[in-house]
Amino acid sequence: MLKKTMLWLLVLVAVLVDAYEVEPMIAEIQATSGNNRVTYRVANPSETTLPLEVEVYKRSFDDNQVEQLVETDDIIVLPPQIEVAAQSYQVFRAQFIGDPRLAETQSYRIVFKQLPLKSEPNGEPEINMVFNFATLLFVNPQQGIEDLQQQLDCDNTNKECELVLTNNGNQVVNLNGSQLIINSDGERAVDWTMYRELLPVSYLMPSHTIRLALASLNEQGRVQDARIELADDR
Repeated sequence: MLKKTMLWLLVLVAVLVDAYEVEPMIAEIQATSGNNRVTYRVANPSETTLPLEVEVYKRSFDDNQVEQLVETDDIIVLPPQIEVAAQSYQVFRAQFIGDPRLAETQSYRIVFKQLPLKSEPNGEPEINMVFNFATLLFVNPQQGIEDLQQQLDCDNTNKECELVLTNNGNQVVNLNGSQLIINSDGERAVDWTMYRELLPVSYLMPSHTIRLALASLNEQGRVQDARIELADDR
């Protein structure tokens, strides 16, 4: 049984090595003309042709902050469908064509969908493991403003604390590469890599709130203060 398991793992690794690559996975553009485009590069390192089609969805969130996706015509992607040659790459260009008078950042999923290869000449379907890449695109208003509000929320002991982050601006706040400063009888800086997995999102949309539990990050007892310094502000 162990030998069979190892064989399947090796097969999976081999498939993943040949899987196609999409860059960038996350991008920001503006709604206004001239800054409303992004270019994607899809590389196909495998020995076979890669059939792809692109779908675009607008993101929203329900009351539990669960992502909801709806098909949209706000963004056009060219080409919408193509076969990428073996050991080659294809460039896709996406452009926002929706109303440029955005009140706040809108977000989208641009999904690159691998299509099953055509059947063999003898009618036997070709076995194929397909992969989909759901990239994330933010479209910001022309007069976008980031306004990250931070509030420390602790229990009576000041040991169980959460840093409450709210985006009161009209533009998405990028938390990637930020630094957490905790004051417990002396300031201590916590690198982004140490707490990013504790946050539900890395990009905070307007009017959204998230909470960061500090207990696992603070070993010095009572928390007196805490704040996040964004990478762009340092």
